[in-house]
Amino acid sequence: MSYVKKRKSRKTGTGPVEVIADQRNLANWISEHVNTLVYAGGALLFVLFVFLGIAWMKSNRQEAASTSLGQAVAFYRFNLESIPSEDKALDSQKLEQALENFSDVAAQYPGTLQGQSANLFKANLLFQLGRYEEAAVAVEEVESRNPQFLADVNAGYLLARCYEAMGEYGKAIGAYSSVRDRAVGELRAVLSIDLARCSELTGDVQKAVSLYREVLDGFPDTVFALRAEKKLAVLGAADQKTL
Repeated sequence: MSYVKKRKSRKTGTGPVEVIADQRNLANWISEHVNTLVYAGGALLFVLFVFLGIAWMKSNRQEAASTSLGQAVAFYRFNLESIPSEDKALDSQKLEQALENFSDVAAQYPGTLQGQSANLFKANLLFQLGRYEEAAVAVEEVESRNPQFLADVNAGYLLARCYEAMGEYGKAIGAYSSVRDRAVGELRAVLSIDLARCSELTGDVQKAVSLYREVLDGFPDTVFALRAEKKLAVLGAADQKTL
């Protein structure tokens, strides 16, 4: 008896004919949409180039800002810190040159940390030159852009000094108080005395006395306590404890 070998059924799947058909369909689709593909690829490359270009420009801008600030600081330190001069006119010239340098950095890089730092250097120089309103504006600009940076470097103290010099004692008290709330150690004593002084100038003697007593109690046997003790005596608020 002969056996007939049963033919196995073919598994479902993709046969050679179907693969070829799929490849042809893909080729046809690509040929029909080649312009779209080229455009999309070009657009993707353009976006990539723009992104890389912006990143490169930001990196270069930061580097340029750091270089400019470093040069301005170097001029300031070399001419106004390291070499004291008896010639007041020469000192004034150097201050003006340093001011111009910092002003240029602040103007060129306003949104950077370097530009904001330059603005604070600028404010300090303006204060030294007695241009308190301009100094206050420079500090306020930094505060509007980066209040956290202003707080971190305690630049609010410079702003308070500007307000006090301008006779804006209410604003000065607010600025001194803001810095004092975060201050520790001897800086708090300094700020308490500043606050007490401004309180006196506004006529709030009771507040001033309270602040001077706080310094006397919190920082005994220090120059700050001695200062507070003298002020209490002048205000007629000294007692046996303070004498």
